[in-house]
Amino acid sequence: MATKVDIAGTDIPASQMKEFYRLAALPGGHVNRGTFQSYLEKRDPFAFERNEHGHVILTFTGLDLTGVAEVKWLEAGDYRVGDYAKSCFLSTRDDSYDLHHRLESGHIYKVALMPGKEIEHEAERTTANLRKRGMEQYGYSKPLGGFIPRVRETLSDKQMEELGIWYAAALHDPIADSDGSPRVLHADRGGGGRWVDTYWDDPDCQWDGLGAFVFPVSAS
Repeated sequence: MATKVDIAGTDIPASQMKEFYRLAALPGGHVNRGTFQSYLEKRDPFAFERNEHGHVILTFTGLDLTGVAEVKWLEAGDYRVGDYAKSCFLSTRDDSYDLHHRLESGHIYKVALMPGKEIEHEAERTTANLRKRGMEQYGYSKPLGGFIPRVRETLSDKQMEELGIWYAAALHDPIADSDGSPRVLHADRGGGGRWVDTYWDDPDCQWDGLGAFVFPVSAS
């Protein structure tokens, strides 16, 4: 039987507390509120919640950060923000992050990770088909770019590896980068890991089967 540690009247396995303190000691303190709450509720914060479709469900709290503040927030937590992602976060265009993609502060969001490999053939794995599958077949809602920074904080590189994915992308309405090219945000573990970056996107853009696509399932 696992040794128990009593914290504020809640029994928590010592093995989980060891992991909690390991995460808390990392630069930037990589323990988000959802992880901490799971400890208090005696839930395994590293176990995947899944819905009836078998899709992993992530829960996080919205932060109403401007694009400028988001870049500072992520970099302060030792996350890597790609140059194209920065240009999207800092955009002042009509399709900008600030105008269309910020989350509501304090709002609880739930998102599903739909594996891209559900569509077998890459030629059919287009942005249009993936969005149609998520929103029409599964009844998910329209993604926002603001999900990706919170997904990056909630989903570790190790968890992405366990899920067999290299990235988690939101097929939101594209944001034009500094060159005017349409981009969507994604969390990525490639190139040293812990990235927030972008992919060029349009309805006919084809995606490989190595990632998952972020769709909101509910909010409260």
